[in-house]
Amino acid sequence: MIIETVDPGVAGVREAVKEYVEKFPDFAQPLRMYGAIMEAQQEALSDVTCHLQLSAEEKERRLRNGEPVLDPRDLEIDPVAFVNLLKKICRAVDEGKPGGSFHCDALVSWEGLKPGRIADTRDHVLSGESLPEVDGWENEGDRKIVSNIIWETLVPFYRKCGSILCGKMEQSYWQRGFCPVCGSAPLIGMFRSEDGLWLLECALCHTIWNLQRASCAFCDESQGSLEYLYLEEDPEHRVQYCDRCRVYVKTVDLRDSGRDVLLPLEDIVTIELDLLAANEGLEAARDKQA
Repeated sequence: MIIETVDPGVAGVREAVKEYVEKFPDFAQPLRMYGAIMEAQQEALSDVTCHLQLSAEEKERRLRNGEPVLDPRDLEIDPVAFVNLLKKICRAVDEGKPGGSFHCDALVSWEGLKPGRIADTRDHVLSGESLPEVDGWENEGDRKIVSNIIWETLVPFYRKCGSILCGKMEQSYWQRGFCPVCGSAPLIGMFRSEDGLWLLECALCHTIWNLQRASCAFCDESQGSLEYLYLEEDPEHRVQYCDRCRVYVKTVDLRDSGRDVLLPLEDIVTIELDLLAANEGLEAARDKQA
């Protein structure tokens, strides 16, 4: 089975954000902020390159062995392109963050983002490790924002390599709870409108892959169907979880809606599902992996 991941482009992001704001006005501020981030990422796809090369045989070998195609640490990050994109994303956060400025100048000039240090900082962020204290963002909340900004800046680099190496990747033998391209956790999922296939979107490279609903991909112990939770006023969105390991993935059910979605925006407007899951003692798949 081949699941192709289609990038929305700048115009697609802009139009989607407009529609989401109209449908979910209570989330207008975070939708517009993340929309600006996504636009910057889509623009950057034409500026970044991927120097990794793998044969079809090697890709298939890795997937059959349960290994993602890319080791995130092997990816070379162009420091100039990285800092240029980080400035744009930081500006989007600065303009969209309630309460004002976020010390973007301090972040751009931080030693951890110098050409020789970007790879180490990248590894810290991808592994979920806390960044060191720096003037202007000493508390844990500020450091979390910094980690998120760096994560979003990394996205186009991994997306570019994913699209080049795995554009028509055979996924029939990949039934795992982490991305077949970069090994990252899923951000959110959907039941595809035409056939109900459960598709997940990677939180880092945004590759789409599918899972069966017959067993848990996160603990290998559940042999029955996964359980789910939803809010009565919004049955289209649900929490799919395993009753044994208690790991969940939010999922939007498109089988009866017929509408198009951008899953990163769906993640924003379903924050109440995360609260519902937390109240039930569930753990998000992306938090478990970090």
